[in-house]
Amino acid sequence: MQSLKELVLLLQRHNVHPLKHLSGTAEGKSKLLAFYDGIAKNKFNTDEEAAQFLYANEGGGGSKFRKLKSDLRERLLDAVININTAQDQYSDYQKAYYDCHKQWVMVRFLTGQNANTAALMLANRLLRQSDKFDFTLLCMDIASYLRIQYGLRESNDKKFKEANGLFEKYRQLYDAECMAEELYSTLVVRTVNNRSAQDEVFKMAEEYYARIEPYLSKYQSYKLNMYGYMIGLMCYTTVNNYEQALKYCENAVQFFKKRPYEARVPLQIFYYQHLICNIHLRRFEEGKKSVQHCIRLMEEGTFNWFKFKELYLLLLLHIKQYESAAEVLLSTLEHPRFEFLPDNATELWRIYEPYVYYLTMLGKIKSQIKNKFKLAKFINEVPIFSKDKSGMNIAILVIKILIQLQEHKYSRVLDEVEATEQYCYRHLRGEDTQRSYNFLKMLLQIPMGQFDRKMVEPKAARYLEKLRAIPLQLANQTHEIEIIPYEDLWDYALQSLEMKPEKTGRRALPG
Repeated sequence: MQSLKELVLLLQRHNVHPLKHLSGTAEGKSKLLAFYDGIAKNKFNTDEEAAQFLYANEGGGGSKFRKLKSDLRERLLDAVININTAQDQYSDYQKAYYDCHKQWVMVRFLTGQNANTAALMLANRLLRQSDKFDFTLLCMDIASYLRIQYGLRESNDKKFKEANGLFEKYRQLYDAECMAEELYSTLVVRTVNNRSAQDEVFKMAEEYYARIEPYLSKYQSYKLNMYGYMIGLMCYTTVNNYEQALKYCENAVQFFKKRPYEARVPLQIFYYQHLICNIHLRRFEEGKKSVQHCIRLMEEGTFNWFKFKELYLLLLLHIKQYESAAEVLLSTLEHPRFEFLPDNATELWRIYEPYVYYLTMLGKIKSQIKNKFKLAKFINEVPIFSKDKSGMNIAILVIKILIQLQEHKYSRVLDEVEATEQYCYRHLRGEDTQRSYNFLKMLLQIPMGQFDRKMVEPKAARYLEKLRAIPLQLANQTHEIEIIPYEDLWDYALQSLEMKPEKTGRRALPG
């Protein structure tokens, strides 16, 4: 069902109506049209729901529904080719990408129909266009085609050697691009579900960059340099050297600005990383400039657009623009393409959600949250990051305690004191988790101080002093973990204690 929903959404966005010819005809009442309309109007979330609706009198349809689903998928895929990619919303690079690949299909079709002269002319023109836009794999395929045509069909020795030389040039470049892609993907897979694996990733990044650096000085291609710059950047970000990372981002931006086309994706990436650096360095005005660059370059609903929204939300939370943060959160969660994000990406948003809810509980956000947040449901929605004990699970544990304090569920806080102490001891004693360690120790002083602010503050003072000695911009931790600065969260936790506490029915822990 997800693949069908994604195709329907894509076609709707481009005003392509694949079953328009069925409307108003006898066939217009067909199950195919009803199925399409149901998906377009978001009536169906699963195959079972669709089958039950369409074949209610036939026990769910069985094989009939499977055939209907297959027919609809084929019609949707046939309609994709009719999407107009010459629209202004596409960059010159995107337009060239779609146009060149369509022309390549035409070359192969003409060749298959024995229109070889026309195919050869088109292939030579296409190679020049593909080379300009750094479509290396396509260039290699075209060079291979030309090599065969000039060598086997025309026996033109000179042109055969030229084509063969081009093929070898593109093959070597393509091998370098593939290596860079593999190395960068390996680093990302290692970090994306484990935000605490920084030391290991730093060593890998240094090793990988040493392998790829010789090719970066030799080739200027889009793909090679995008991945190469990203690997190089990780050599700085994994050790939180954000001053150098900022300069590195600026170098990457300058490289891609000089390409003979608008390289939107790498520019998005490095402006996004520029924003991360400025958040860490607490340079929020500079960060706002990066935001404007990202907004200009990004297409709504893409994966990078959602990643940018994550970072924009964090920026707003760090500068206490909470109403705007709530608007970003709600608009993102309600976006029709949100459900197509990978699980680790949606989980991050599920972690941000209770922080905004918490601010609403404190009265710092006036926006109405449609559905009341349920803590138990939230814990079940984040299975990936719940395992990241020295990473994003810290953010989960922190907000769980804060919400329980605000709701005056002191008995639950008391029940988890021992487990939290063990958690700090086992997972947060490293150098890169010291801010989180001290903040959780501060929160533990609340039950120790019998939930009385006057008793709690003196007990927590030494941990607060240690926390302040490690400002966020110097902390060796990933930026996602501290969703709201711990100093701000501590003030809010103390505010929660000023309200009348519930009676726990048991003794508070001794100081």
